[in-house]
Amino acid sequence: MRWFWWTLFTLCGVSGLAHADPPPRVHRGRNPAPLRPSASVGWPNHGSLERGRHLVASDGLRILPGRVLQWGTDELVGLIERAAARLKRRLQAPLTVGDLSARAGGQIARHRSHQSGRDADLAFFARSVPPRGAGPSRPVPPVDYVVFDRNGLSLDGTLRFDTARNWSLVQALLTDPRVRVERIFVATTLRALLLQHARASHVSSRVVTLAANTLVQPARVSPHDNHFHLRIVCSAGDRQCHTGVWLPPPPRRRRVAPPPRHARPAAVARGYAPRRRATDR
Repeated sequence: MRWFWWTLFTLCGVSGLAHADPPPRVHRGRNPAPLRPSASVGWPNHGSLERGRHLVASDGLRILPGRVLQWGTDELVGLIERAAARLKRRLQAPLTVGDLSARAGGQIARHRSHQSGRDADLAFFARSVPPRGAGPSRPVPPVDYVVFDRNGLSLDGTLRFDTARNWSLVQALLTDPRVRVERIFVATTLRALLLQHARASHVSSRVVTLAANTLVQPARVSPHDNHFHLRIVCSAGDRQCHTGVWLPPPPRRRRVAPPPRHARPAAVARGYAPRRRATDR
């Protein structure tokens, strides 16, 4: 009888294995790489971007027509998205964005900077200038950058610099709880309009002082009278990120050996003069 029970047990075991679930398939390839944050490398005018994040248009955020360079660090893109959402809630006005950086950073057309993912161009908010008796002024979504003079009027006189909304944008950028702004480049004349509006609106003196130190007109380039140029500081985790701008090393001067001692009088006659001592006057 023992052989009978042993045979029955074996057959039942084989039958159970036949109906059991197949063993899980083992994946022998590489595991997907974990998501890593972006990295700004180098300087804004001499750098690159690693694992950049793409800025996507939404209800509160517009991209200027023809602009395709919308890559930046996680911090920059997040700052722009939060500022756009804040303006959408408060003012019902979409934020219009121009160029950021290329996907891998580096040099791009029309810009000296925008190479390390920390720069972004933001279009000004503008209002129409209707003729007399033609109705109130209305917000005008920009289709390109518009130049404004010191009085806040466009060159053709059809648009006005929307100081209130432009200040709301500046305030939203400067008071963001996660990202610190390094510079907002803008023309000196428009900077004066923004600060004057902030003081007249009884904005906190701390925010006004911060804006006065952050809004600057850049040197040796266009005065930025047609858009804001936003630049954020380096993130704590970006070890290869540098603040400021990169300057090329000065050219090396070729050292000319002085003539031999016996030839010095003739050399002086030809215009060569030995270096004077520090005590000479």
